[in-house]
Amino acid sequence: MAAATKRIARLKRIDRAAVFIITLGGISVVIGVLGILVFIGAEAIPLFKSARIAPIISVAVNSSAGANPSGLRALGVDEYRKYIFTVEPDARVRFHPVDPAVAPQEFPFPGLTGGTRVSASSRSHLGNLLAAGTEDGRVAMAQILYTPQYEQQRLAGLEISLRERGLAEVDPGHRPIRQVSFIEDEGKNFIAAIVSAEEIALWQAEDPASPRRAIVRVPAGQVVEHVRLGRHASITAVTKAGRMYHWIFEADSETPRLTDDVLVANEPVTAIEYLIGGSSLVVGTAGGQVTSWFRATMQDGTEALIKAHVYEPQRSAVVGFAPSPRDRSFAAVGGDGSLVLRHATSERTLAAIADARANPLIVIAPKADAIYTLDTASATAFSMHNPHPEVSLGALIGKVWYEGYAQPEYVWQSTGASDDFEPKLSLMPLIFGTIKGTLYAMLFAVPIAVLAALYTSQFVHPNIKAKIKPTVEIMAALPSVVIGFLAGLYLAGVVEKNLVAVFAMMVLFPIFGTSGVVLWKMLPQSVSSRLRSGMEVLMILPLLLIAGWFAVQIGPSLELWLFGGDAKAWLQSTMGLTYDQRNCLVVGLAMGFAVIPIIFTIAEDAFTSVPSSLTAASLALGASRWQTAVRVVLPTGSPGVFSAVMIGFGRAVGETMIVLMATGNTPVMDWSIFNGIRTLSANIAVEIPEAPYGGTLYRTLFLAAALLFVMTFVINTIAEVIRQRLRERYKAV
Repeated sequence: MAAATKRIARLKRIDRAAVFIITLGGISVVIGVLGILVFIGAEAIPLFKSARIAPIISVAVNSSAGANPSGLRALGVDEYRKYIFTVEPDARVRFHPVDPAVAPQEFPFPGLTGGTRVSASSRSHLGNLLAAGTEDGRVAMAQILYTPQYEQQRLAGLEISLRERGLAEVDPGHRPIRQVSFIEDEGKNFIAAIVSAEEIALWQAEDPASPRRAIVRVPAGQVVEHVRLGRHASITAVTKAGRMYHWIFEADSETPRLTDDVLVANEPVTAIEYLIGGSSLVVGTAGGQVTSWFRATMQDGTEALIKAHVYEPQRSAVVGFAPSPRDRSFAAVGGDGSLVLRHATSERTLAAIADARANPLIVIAPKADAIYTLDTASATAFSMHNPHPEVSLGALIGKVWYEGYAQPEYVWQSTGASDDFEPKLSLMPLIFGTIKGTLYAMLFAVPIAVLAALYTSQFVHPNIKAKIKPTVEIMAALPSVVIGFLAGLYLAGVVEKNLVAVFAMMVLFPIFGTSGVVLWKMLPQSVSSRLRSGMEVLMILPLLLIAGWFAVQIGPSLELWLFGGDAKAWLQSTMGLTYDQRNCLVVGLAMGFAVIPIIFTIAEDAFTSVPSSLTAASLALGASRWQTAVRVVLPTGSPGVFSAVMIGFGRAVGETMIVLMATGNTPVMDWSIFNGIRTLSANIAVEIPEAPYGGTLYRTLFLAAALLFVMTFVINTIAEVIRQRLRERYKAV
C-alpha cells in the first residue's frame, strides 16, 4: 500500500507538471500571437498621426521690400537652414543669417546694373533659380549656389555665390513687370510676366540669343491677378473675377494655344501656386476656399482642366501658398495670419496655427522640415514634422483623384521614377486581389477535395484508402515556392497554349468520371462480385486520362470552330477581356492544388468519424450507399467539412509565393479570370525589402499585414460560430 501510494503521488505530480507545461505553452502561444498583433499595430498607427508645426525662431531681416511687397515673391532658405535670402527692389540679393553672430551677405543681382529697380521677382521651387523683373520690361535670371564648408568633419558655414543665367527682354514695349514666374524645363528657360491688366508677356529660350516671344491676353474687362508657369510650357493665369485661363506654348507654334477658360469661383482668386512636378495647381479665393486643379485626358479623349480636390475652407482670404519641395504637401496663409498645412492628394489638413501671424511671403525649407514667413523686420521660422502626409482613411480605402487621371480610382503604385511622383497607396486593389485569388482557388479545390474525401471514406476499400490518404497528405509537404515556380514558368505557358482544351477538360472530366461509375454498375454480377469495393477507381482513372487526352486533341478544332482560331483575340474583340499569361485561372489551378490536401485530410477525418451505426441504419432501411453518403454522412460530418473549408480558405488567403509567381503581381480590380492580381501577402513580400524603415510605405505595409490578420481572425470567428451551430443541429444524431 505504501508503494502504491508513492506511485500515485508521483503520477499526480507528473500530471500537475504536465498540466502546468501545457497551460503555459497555450498561454505563451496566445501571448505571442497578441504580441505580433500589437507590434504590427504599433508600426501602423503612426500613419494617422497629425503633423506638427510650431514657431521656433525669429530672424532679423532688414528688407526694403516691406511686409507685403507687390510682385516680390523671391523668399528662400538653404537646405542647411543657415541663411534666408530675399530679392530686394534695388536689385540686390540679401542673405540674412539665422545665427545672429554671423554677418549678413548681399550680392548684386547678376545681369542688372546699378540703379536698376526690381518691380517683381520669383523663386523656383527646385534649384534655387531666381528671376527679377525690372521696370523697363526685362527679366534677369540667376541661380544661387551653396558650397558647404567643413572643419573636422563638421559643417562650419556656407560659401554663397550667384550664377548668371541670362537677361531676357520679355516685353518689347518696356512696360514694368508687375509679376513674374520663371522655370527651367527640359533644358529651356521659360518666363511669364504680367505687363498690363490684360496682358501677359511670354519668353522661352534654350539659347538666350534666340528666344521666342509672345503676348497672351485675357478678355476685355478681366484683370490678371496672378500668373504661374507649369511643366511642358504651360501658363496659368487667374483674374479678379475668379476665372482661370490656361495656355500651352507649343514648340511648333509661334502663338500660345488657349486650352481652358474656367470659372474657379464667384469671388476673386487671391493666390495660386503649382505644386511639385508643375502639373497640379492649388487655388485660393477671397472667401477662404482652397481647391486643386490639373489637366487630364477624359474618357472621350479630350483634355480638360479638372477641379480634382476641394479642401476644408479657411476662415479668411487665402493670400499665399508654399509648396513642399519633397512631396505634395503645401502651406496656405490666411489673411488673418493663420497658417494651415495640407496634403494635395489625400485632402488631409495636417496641422494648423490660427494665430501664426504668417505673411504671404512664405517658403518651405528644402528638406521640408521648416516653414519661413517674412514680414517687415523679421522672418519667423516654424518647425515642421510631417512624416506621413499622403495617408488618410479615404486615400487607403476610397477612390482618389490622382494627377492626370480622368476620374477617381483605386490605385496601388508606391514608387516612381522621380521625386515629384504622387504615391498611390490604395489598399482596395490588394484586398480585392486577395479575395479574388482565394475565390478562384476555392472554386477549384473545394469540390474536388470534399467529394474525394467523401468517396475515400465511404466507398474505397481500406487497403486502397491506406495508400490514397498518405499520398494526398504528402502533397501538402510540397513547398509553395516550388508550386509557384512550376505554375509561373510551366503551367502558365501550357494553359495559354491550350486554353480551349483546359476549359474542355472542366466539362469532360465530370462526364467521363461519372461514366466510369455507370460502367462499373453495369458490370455483370458474376464479375462485380469478384471485385472488392472501391476498385471502381481502376475504371475511373483511365477514363479521366482519356478525357484529358481527348480535350487536348479537340481543343484546336474547337478553337477554330468557336473562336475563329484565336480564343485570346476573340476574348479581346468580343468581350473586351485581355488575356494575361499569368492570371487567376493559373492561380486557381496551382493554389487549388496546394489547398486540396488540407481540405481533403480534415474532411475525410470528419466523414470517417460519423458513427457506423448511422450508416448501418440507413443501409438497413433500404438506402443505397450514395444516398447514405449524401443524406446521412455528409450532413453529420458538415461541421468538420466546414472547418476544413475554412482552414483551406485561411491557407489560400495567406498564400504568398504561388500568387507572387503565377499572377504577374498586377494590382488591378477586375473579376475576369484571365487577369492577374496582387494580394496583400504578395504585396508585402514584394515591397517590404525596398521600403525605407519608418517611412510611409513601410508603415502602410504593416497596416496591410494588420488588415490581413484581422481578415483571417474575422473569417475564422464566423466559421467557428457556424461550426458550433452545425454541431448543435446534428448532435442529436
